[in-house]
Amino acid sequence: MFYKISNIASKKAIERKFHASFQFPNLYEPLDLIEGLLESTVAIISINDPKKVLYAIWGLLPENFEDNWSVFQDVFNTLNVRVETLQSGTEVYHNALKERRCVIIATGFYTTFLANGSVEKCHVHLANFEPFPIAAIFNELSDGFLTCSLILIKANDSFKNIPNLSDSKPLVLNDAELKQWLDASTSLNEVNKIFENHSSLDFVFELSMA
Repeated sequence: MFYKISNIASKKAIERKFHASFQFPNLYEPLDLIEGLLESTVAIISINDPKKVLYAIWGLLPENFEDNWSVFQDVFNTLNVRVETLQSGTEVYHNALKERRCVIIATGFYTTFLANGSVEKCHVHLANFEPFPIAAIFNELSDGFLTCSLILIKANDSFKNIPNLSDSKPLVLNDAELKQWLDASTSLNEVNKIFENHSSLDFVFELSMA
């Protein structure tokens, strides 16, 4: 799933955490809930300029796509992408890991789990609601708009305390991984090591009605 995130951080908190400034600071608005299925905009930092916070539409589109966002998403949902799909380098994801890495800035994301015969939701975040980077890839459209997709990896033991119906989790980067991820000189072998050796941050959660 992973179609919902939150970002309640202030501009100052984001700029301090990521050592980057907003390109269009007046457009930023903290939000308790960002719904990916509603063609939402998210704050990102790209490999092209790690010192700038930009905006992208959540849901990757092909670079030469000219139809409506919803038309493509109805056929090929790209709000998130498994790392195995990225590594295959096919279709819309061609060369994305090498050339079009970015991070989506968030203070939380939502998981689902089964309880008493129904599906429940959890809001997962750091204890102090500090912003964190979710690994992602992006495309730039012919009109200059950016679109992006967050990356999912297999949930391992470091994520076992988080209620989660899926076998996947968003790839949330620690500080060292973030520096590598946004460095254009980082090789694909080094990127793949991040996937293989990743451990979850110290997340907490609460039940959510979102």
